[in-house]
Parts: sequence; C-alpha cells; structure tokens
Amino acid sequence: MGKERYAIVIEYPKGSDKGPDQFRPDTKPILRAVKSYAKCDGEVVFYTHKRRKELKEYLLKVTKDKDAIVISRINPGNLKRVDTYFQFLNELSKEGMQIHTHPDVMINLDFKDILYKLRDKPFCDKNTEFYRTFEEFEEIFPNRLKKEKIRVLKTNYGSTGEGVYLVRLQDDGSIISTEAVNNVKYYYDDIDDFLANFEDKFDDDIDESELVYFKGKSGFVDCRFLPRISEGEIRVLIINDKPVSIVHKKPQEGEFSATLFSGAKYQYDKPNNPKWTDIVKLTTDAFEDIKPHLQGKDFPLLWTMDYILDYDENGKDRYILSEINCSCVGITTEPELANEVGKVFA
Repeated sequence: MGKERYAIVIEYPKGSDKGPDQFRPDTKPILRAVKSYAKCDGEVVFYTHKRRKELKEYLLKVTKDKDAIVISRINPGNLKRVDTYFQFLNELSKEGMQIHTHPDVMINLDFKDILYKLRDKPFCDKNTEFYRTFEEFEEIFPNRLKKEKIRVLKTNYGSTGEGVYLVRLQDDGSIISTEAVNNVKYYYDDIDDFLANFEDKFDDDIDESELVYFKGKSGFVDCRFLPRISEGEIRVLIINDKPVSIVHKKPQEGEFSATLFSGAKYQYDKPNNPKWTDIVKLTTDAFEDIKPHLQGKDFPLLWTMDYILDYDENGKDRYILSEINCSCVGITTEPELANEVGKVFA
C-alpha cells in the first residue's frame, strides 16, 4: 500500500482575483475535484512572505507520512517577492512534495524569452530577438524598427498585457508606443526621445544577489507585429499534455490587445471542434520541443499556449505562438474543467 495522499492548494490573501469569500473562484472547485479523484483529504492555505517559514513548518507537519500534492494558485503579479515564493515551492519539492506547477518549469515557460528560445520551431517566429540589457536594446532595436516600421516589445515577465508595447515609427520619424494593458498611447519626437524614456523599463537597478530563479531574467523580447491580431488571439488551454478548451480572444475594434482587461471579447469552444484541428495538432506536436525546457519535470498542471494567425509563404493560415502561461491560469469561466484537473490525480 502506498502512502495516504493529502492535497494542499496555496493561495495569497490579497489580489484582484478574489471572489466574495476572499478565495479565487476556481480554488475550491479544484480542491474538491482533486480530493474526489485522489480519494484524499486536503485544505487551502495562505502564503505570505512574512509567514513563509511558519507555513513550511506547518505543511511538513500535516503531511508527515503522507504523499503531499501541492497546487499553487497564486498569480505572481500579486507578489512583491516572486523569487522568494519560487524558492519556497522548491524547498517543498525537496522535502518530497509534488509541486504543481514546479517553479523550475514556470521560470522557463512563463517568461517571454521562451519565444526567443523556440524561435526556430514551426510554431514560432524566426524574426524574434531578446535584449537582456538596455545597451543591447539601444544597439539593435533602432535598426530593426527603422527597417520594419512596427514592432512589439514584451517585458520578459508580465501578465494581462502589462509591459507589452506596440511601437510604431511614423513617416516623420516620430514614434507612437501603445501599451497593451490599457491601450494608452505615448508619443515621442524621435528614436532618441523614445530610447531615453524606455531605458527606465529595464531593471538594471535590481540587486540580483538575493535572486535564485529570477537572476538574469530581466529584459525585453522583440517580436514581429502580426496584423491578424485584429482577428483575435487563439488560446489552447491544456491540462498536463491534454488540450481541454479553446478560447478565441478578439480585441476591441482598432486595438491590438486581446486581454479581458483591455476589453477583448472571449468565446469558448471544445478542442474536438473540427475548426480547431490544425491548432490542436500544432500544439500537441510542439510538446516534444517544449520538453527540454521542463528541466526533467512534468508538464504544467494547468497552462496555455496562445497563438496569433499569420500567413505562410503560400498564403495559407499559420499560427504563431505569442506566449505561454503556466503560473496561475484561471478557469473561473469554465468551472467544469476543475474535474479535468482532478482526473490527473485519479
């Protein structure tokens, strides 16, 4: 007989992702499903930076002689010290707990530089660059912008459109920069004016001596602008290695951001709809290319691959990966998927 299992969902006490009861709306359904399919007991615990050591001691105590399943449901955007939280999860892993999703996986897939690392794969775009420092950005980006007139810059770590900029060079040499999170436009006289204002967005003043996971991860990914974003972004929602839902996210008229925060409209569909056959196959075929970035760990428990339509050299539809999300993907609008999460532990 194996050890008795015990399920733990970790939440954060603050954030805009809370329901009226101060829990994430999908936390309790996920815990219920895991307990049901794993035939075990469990609980929700709340993490804070100040009480992390106390929480670790408590978890070690309640899971003594148990096979602990730990599911992180914290949006890293709500934390000031994300690196410390990742270290906390890694410490639990070293104590023998199953961590979903493991921080070694999140640090590789959830950062935008994965688009640069995978740029030569058929589901990504070769015309992608990554700038670790402002000096690299200052040297390379102006020529790329001058050549193509329009580029998209994505901060290496961010969500809900935060830190994503559409940069457009006008015929008179001026520059318009539009931030995706709220579609606010910023105007600059020329490239020098733009660079002078953009420099502060590079985190050169961060003390990396205390960082473990985030060391060397600051910077910006520079992507080709895909005009077909006007047709929407297609999200493939995945549980481990099984696509379970397709979300078509269409921006507001005339805007380029496809997030709910910017007013995009979401439509949900099943992955077995013939209309999505190509994108589902593209996604499952991509798993082999993604595996080397898992650091020997499992696929994320709940994650997404987001795509934007493009044309190939023959004028046929082609899907380009725009980002991967795996730190805290919500299923509030599709609560029935909590059962699919639970089945992983059956």
